[in-house]
Amino acid sequence: MTILKTLQNVTTEKLLEVFNLSFSDYVVPFCLTKEQLEEKIQSNGIKLEFSVGAFEDDELIAFILHGYDTIENLKIVYNAGTGVIPAKRGNKLTAKLYEYVLPILQENDIDKLLLEVITTNEPAIKTYKNIGFKIIRELDCYKGSLNIISTNNNFEILELEAYDWKKMHSFWDIKPSWQNSVTAVEKLKNSNISIGVYGEEKLLGYTIFNPITKRIQQLSVDKNYRTKRVGQQLLKHISTNYGKEISVINVDSTSKETMKFFNGMGMDIYIKQYEMELALK
Repeated sequence: MTILKTLQNVTTEKLLEVFNLSFSDYVVPFCLTKEQLEEKIQSNGIKLEFSVGAFEDDELIAFILHGYDTIENLKIVYNAGTGVIPAKRGNKLTAKLYEYVLPILQENDIDKLLLEVITTNEPAIKTYKNIGFKIIRELDCYKGSLNIISTNNNFEILELEAYDWKKMHSFWDIKPSWQNSVTAVEKLKNSNISIGVYGEEKLLGYTIFNPITKRIQQLSVDKNYRTKRVGQQLLKHISTNYGKEISVINVDSTSKETMKFFNGMGMDIYIKQYEMELALK
């Protein structure tokens, strides 16, 4: 008999075991360490009281990890991971978990749900559409070995002592996805590497880099300095100090300028995802 319930009483060790088993044969297989899962729980704002699991004989066989944040006065829940162990696939457990958790979220006045799904994962897309999710944008994920031939060394690189979000936001062309959001990077401020490029004591560009995942969470440059190789200088610093192999996930695909920049640095798209939304109000 399958029992559905929230995950408050599930240990991190058990979550890690089932998470890694569920993603062992994924489109892009991956395996987290306990440290990486704990960081994911922190940065994604995962609330176990909003997260649900399916159990058989007290053993976790499927789960949905849900993060929570208030953005622009809306209460938003984010699917930070849905997994079903291989032996239990085909039983519509994802749909059953959503059927169980949606009333809980509605009771807590959640406005909408967000998730990402790989564009080639047609069974999952069909499941989410049947639940009521709609595709709102396409996201690109990049990885590669940085190959930076020239930079502009006329500017100074300094560690960011504080995040001036008003200034940094003025550089943006696109809205960051959940895992790269202001809230996410603020939660990882003590473990992330945050650097800025300055000219005449003025911030011209910045990047926020996670040395554990080797992933850039944010990188943006003042629109007036994008032909001055400021972005290259930021990535050169990362490459020199933390290694050439890096990735960037979930970048809005409408930004052709971003694609051209990352391609020029030696990075290619390896996954495309849809961002999907379900309005509860």
